[in-house]
Amino acid sequence: MSKYNFAYVCNYFKALIIPHTPCGFVVAESFRYGLTDSELLKSMEAFREFLHLLFDKLAAADNKIDVESGKKYDPYGDKGPRGSGKISYCFPVMRDLPYILIALGINGKLETSPKIKLIVNGKDVLTAICPTTEKYPENYHRLLMMNNERKLEMFSLLSALGLRFHGVDFANEVDLVKAGQFSITSEINEYVVAGLKLIAEATMHHKSYIKAENLFYSAFFRCDFNSLASVKPKKHSIQLSEFIKAQPPEIIKWIMDVDKYLKDCGCKLSHSMGGDEFTYTKRSTGIMKGRVLRIHIGIGGCFGTPGINHLKYSNNILGVLPDHIVDMVANKTNPTHGTCGHCIKGDFISTCKNGGRLQFNYRGEDIVRCRFTSFRIPLDNAEYRELVRKWIEMELTTSSL
Repeated sequence: MSKYNFAYVCNYFKALIIPHTPCGFVVAESFRYGLTDSELLKSMEAFREFLHLLFDKLAAADNKIDVESGKKYDPYGDKGPRGSGKISYCFPVMRDLPYILIALGINGKLETSPKIKLIVNGKDVLTAICPTTEKYPENYHRLLMMNNERKLEMFSLLSALGLRFHGVDFANEVDLVKAGQFSITSEINEYVVAGLKLIAEATMHHKSYIKAENLFYSAFFRCDFNSLASVKPKKHSIQLSEFIKAQPPEIIKWIMDVDKYLKDCGCKLSHSMGGDEFTYTKRSTGIMKGRVLRIHIGIGGCFGTPGINHLKYSNNILGVLPDHIVDMVANKTNPTHGTCGHCIKGDFISTCKNGGRLQFNYRGEDIVRCRFTSFRIPLDNAEYRELVRKWIEMELTTSSL
């Protein structure tokens, strides 16, 4: 079986769970539900442990869940909605479970006395957790799309993790319309359901998240509590040091060294909503035109895309690059890939409306391309890491950003 089987996927995401909630972290009043600071910390810790158990349970069931679709999985494959590189397509349990848990958490009313429990109305769970997400056919209400066998499988998993559903019988059929009102507790730790409520709220409490599915992996499965600090929704924020924990030690060290170097040089760091791309730009420039380095982080490894503005100068990096990387930079292998959206495909001679046109010379050949390239250099190769480091140093010192 491939190294990238379901167990590998589960262990990868397990490594990304935020390890603890700082003692000084303060939850905004609207998310406290009558809990003390100590109880709030216990709740988030309990849900964090629940996620660890969840990933262990899924990893142990490697050859029992989503077996047929999982055979197609390739982290380097097509990332489209039904591509071999799309985890939620090859292993739909990774989309079904967070959808169910968030729906229960968002729609459940938290009671803390005499025992912590969530009071849920079955019909409410069938309400869209995110209308934007459900505009996409592959997402349209996950619970409505699931057949009874799949729902039984999902709720059986939750039961195996200690969740107990009171006032309803999900042993043979999961019919949320007929279920009416029921309550949820945890047999393992009573604070789990309070943690579920908090992290579900935290996941949905972000400004401009586009669609909820973008936050399943980067927020919910990581037990990201940070948005609970403010009543006003803020943009999703991810710490680079937390998001690279699943990578090999040598990659982690290289990335953190480069991170310090670029920040010391005045670069600004931003990240994608899903947390899989971190981009460094020279301050006072746009995120694209001023890009110095973009790091792609994922289950298939880490890749670097350095900026190419300095290539217009004669003392550029091209002379020390392997030919196949030069071909990637020149877009000889795929001349319509990596444009800014304002270029005429295949015609970079025309002036790009977004300032993307860039011309440089390599071995006597004039090459014209869009500067918003999306080539990727693998960082698992020590020689390539050295090249990328030298490249970004040259981009900073010789380029007019």
